Amino acid sequence: MNQLVQFEAQPSVILEEDDIAKVDYDSEAEAGGFANASRVELFDTKELKVQRLEETSNEYGIVGKSLVGGKRDLGKRVKIVGIHKKKYDWSVMDEARLAVFRVFAAAVASRNGGDGNIKYGWYGGSRDEIKEIMMYGFRRFEHRGLQYGRGVHLSAANNPMESVKTSVPDSDGLMHLLLCRVILGRPELINFGSQRDQPSSMKFDSGVNDISSPTKYVIWEHHMNTHILPVYIISFRIDSLTWTPSIRLPTSPRMGINGLMGHLTNYLSSSKMVVIKKLQHEYHKNKISRSGFIRNLRAIAGDDVLRAIVKGL
Repeated sequence: MNQLVQFEAQPSVILEEDDIAKVDYDSEAEAGGFANASRVELFDTKELKVQRLEETSNEYGIVGKSLVGGKRDLGKRVKIVGIHKKKYDWSVMDEARLAVFRVFAAAVASRNGGDGNIKYGWYGGSRDEIKEIMMYGFRRFEHRGLQYGRGVHLSAANNPMESVKTSVPDSDGLMHLLLCRVILGRPELINFGSQRDQPSSMKFDSGVNDISSPTKYVIWEHHMNTHILPVYIISFRIDSLTWTPSIRLPTSPRMGINGLMGHLTNYLSSSKMVVIKKLQHEYHKNKISRSGFIRNLRAIAGDDVLRAIVKGL
């Protein structure tokens, strides 16, 4: 059955079953994370024009399950602290952002047989990035050097772990994801390592990593604030991340951790590099172990990036 979520001042949005990571635990209590004993303030709701969802609401449950569903072990490790929903009718500028999204959705649909191919997609970043996006939209400098072309990279709604990997923990250890509506229109295949910054033809609207079963969406920079509509901020803690398979980083003088840092700048945003360099400093000061540094590095950079660097040696 489709899950229906109503949005004030915007069309009703349907979360298809295939759009949500399947929940394979027996109860919400087993999953952990839905009961929040101490309600802490996470964002300035007036500044971001967002409303915090009540944990007992159906909407909170649907969005929360879309994050922790799919893997029993992930459900046990994730502790959702809060979910905020963007209120586009709280300001004239946000009403304009919503209107622009609607216009482009209709335009894309009109040239694709009436189907705009609008999906949900996850975006992971730092707390400051998430705040800026909710207030001002996406900015170009945050997305340079990404591995599937130069644009905004989102993961499919049923594959949130890809965006968890790109989320940067804040000073309190919390991670934050955006759940957005994304106009895919007619997508084209983008290969890993591509440096393209626009579609190959005007007949294409977006990029994906797999035509039949995409897990990554690419929205080109010139469409990043017309084809993406942030809807929710999901804030959570995660005890430990289990990546597959393990990656053996080189330890030779030619490519140790210091050498790796130079290559990472070609793939990651400046905000992520700041966090990684802080971790590197703590590692050199023996404040964290090598294994701890690598675990955090993998969480921030992602295994695809690290594999690409190692294979290119």
